[in-house]
Amino acid sequence: MFINRTKLTAVNNVHLSKRSSIVQNIFPNKSEKETLLTQLNLLGAKHVYVEFRGGGDEGQIEGVYYRDRNDDVHDIPSDMIAWTQIAYGDKTLETKQMSLYDALEDLCSRALDNTGLDWYNNEGGQGEFTIDFTESPPKISLNVGINHMSTDDYTYDMDEEEDE
Repeated sequence: MFINRTKLTAVNNVHLSKRSSIVQNIFPNKSEKETLLTQLNLLGAKHVYVEFRGGGDEGQIEGVYYRDRNDDVHDIPSDMIAWTQIAYGDKTLETKQMSLYDALEDLCSRALDNTGLDWYNNEGGQGEFTIDFTESPPKISLNVGINHMSTDDYTYDMDEEEDE
């Protein structure tokens, strides 16, 4: 995992399972949610992870993978599912065939967009979108770390004599 928590000065946890309005926004229809969760469950996924990182003015998905019930790590297969894609800044919905990997990447992006957190600008941030199949119903969570930089300036007068 790429997250280095020692560099973070602020961490925001957004537990999507408890925020129904965000879940509604990331899953525009119930059948899409059921299709995705069923497909991941059929893989034997225990946990699904989407890792992201950003800085400057850019952000990107760093990795999408899952752990099975034996805790072995696997890449997401190239299986195709029907997925509703929402264009950035547009409310037009278009359902098309998309790989499971791309659907999970899109789902993470939707969740991040709904938080309003600026994780990709300036010093940036990083985090992880997780689907936990050990709970019923599966729990979706988003952990976002935002990096902040602070500067302290000091001035010393070199002409002063030291006290003895």
